[in-house]
Amino acid sequence: MSTELKKIELYKNLFGKNLKIIRESKQMTQLDLATAMNNLTSDSFIEKSTISRIENSRTNVTLSTIIKLSLALEIDIKELFVIE
Repeated sequence: MSTELKKIELYKNLFGKNLKIIRESKQMTQLDLATAMNNLTSDSFIEKSTISRIENSRTNVTLSTIIKLSLALEIDIKELFVIE
């Protein structure tokens, strides 16, 4: 695996872990978060399994989904990108 691909996988992993930490700190289940996201707009439907795939680095996240995550979690979007 190239260095670039390793970085992509690392950042996907960190994003997912960070999302899970934030979600759990808000005492939300994956279903709670998916429901909150679906209540924001009707342009697409997010399932609980989608949240699981994001948290476990098994999917790429679109900008639209990242925005919905931040709105549903009531956080600034940059909090999802805090990498320590």
